[in-house]
Amino acid sequence: MISSQRLVRAAPIDMRANYPFKRFNPEVAQPVRQPDVTGQAYHEQVKRTRQMLRSMTPEQVLEVIEFHRDLTFFEAFALAQKEGKLIIPNDVHDRILTETTDEQYLRQNYPVWIGTLVIYEVPDKKFGKNVVFSWKDNNDIEYSISFEVPKQFRGKANCALVIEHPDFELIELGNNRYELKVDVLSVYQIEQFPRRDGWYMYDAKTGIPHGRMVNESSDARRLWRLEDSSYLGPVACSVDVDGDVRWRYVRAGYRSSGRFGVALIGLGEAAPK
Repeated sequence: MISSQRLVRAAPIDMRANYPFKRFNPEVAQPVRQPDVTGQAYHEQVKRTRQMLRSMTPEQVLEVIEFHRDLTFFEAFALAQKEGKLIIPNDVHDRILTETTDEQYLRQNYPVWIGTLVIYEVPDKKFGKNVVFSWKDNNDIEYSISFEVPKQFRGKANCALVIEHPDFELIELGNNRYELKVDVLSVYQIEQFPRRDGWYMYDAKTGIPHGRMVNESSDARRLWRLEDSSYLGPVACSVDVDGDVRWRYVRAGYRSSGRFGVALIGLGEAAPK
């Protein structure tokens, strides 16, 4: 079982100056029915919860997950660890954003941090021993997240490494520095990760864009990534609705000190109301 780690809560940051999303107002999360996880091994709880989410319709998923607003990813991770909950992965959000009919619900709750972490290098640069992503927030406070690349991925270029919550730890090193720790068996590699922003088809398992650039369409996904820096952090997802057309955005480059919503679910069995 992944152990919980104490995380320092980041100071509130106004993301409106740098990002094209409106900031959420604080909201008290509404309680939802909790699953029974008594007697189940932790990894089985995680497996069953993911399988359950992927077998349900988007409307059913919305009945059993809970949204929290205005959190940094560090705060979202700490909340999930404290309450023993799963941060909803990208592929589940993708189905909600493309299939649910409740547009008001989408506008109210998105964009969100998701439980899918992505690690990539600058275009054409091979993975070395470590990846370090550093940044300053709007208050000029410095942050960093470091990761030791597993040996089998070193020397590879133009690919992305993906890890799903809760298969990782964020270890506090002090002074807003964190280290990402994962079980190598939990790391999933996406080949042909795009070298620049654009519209792409997406990996069937994770929903992360990959392959060759395609024309803009509701079947493709709009990727936003950093082109002059490595990246290590969560994906944020959102949607724009234009009549009957929905444009899905996968934003793999936001700083974890930014503030978005997050969707959680308790581990174990659950069923729609």
